[in-house]
Amino acid sequence: MSRVALGLLAAALLLFAIAYLAGQGRFEEHEGPGEVTREARPESVVAATAAALQRASADVGAAGPTSILFGDLHVHTTFSFDAFSFSLPSMGGEGAHPPADACDFARFCSALDFWSINDHAFALTPRHWQETVESIRQCNAVVEPGGVPDTVAYLGWEWTNVGPDPENHYG
Repeated sequence: MSRVALGLLAAALLLFAIAYLAGQGRFEEHEGPGEVTREARPESVVAATAAALQRASADVGAAGPTSILFGDLHVHTTFSFDAFSFSLPSMGGEGAHPPADACDFARFCSALDFWSINDHAFALTPRHWQETVESIRQCNAVVEPGGVPDTVAYLGWEWTNVGPDPENHYG
């Protein structure tokens, strides 16, 4: 292996070590999970969305009740080092966005029907994992009038195998 490749590998390992230590709270205070907003989308928004979906189904000639669902199955919070780095004000970001913010964004900003948290497994501490589980439970506990959830959150994580070459790196 060349000196350049060894140097790049050492730099990558150092960055991962720093991210891991940061995730464990070694450099500052613990970033908590935030607080999920305990209210569903406004009923007017739900009704407008349902009407738009009915019009879209009719426009494409769908027979019968057809549901069109929108989701995102790859959501990172600032529990992941890359999302944390890009959320820093020095990088043009707004600051921390923990799991509760992901739920509120899915519900109120994106109007997603479903979504999944997928923070990087190698940097998740047991404490962050438990907080993520609890945030997903809180997000799913919010229901519309009538007991129907307005968004469904799935619990997940991103597994990354970092290898020294393309044959052994599974991203």
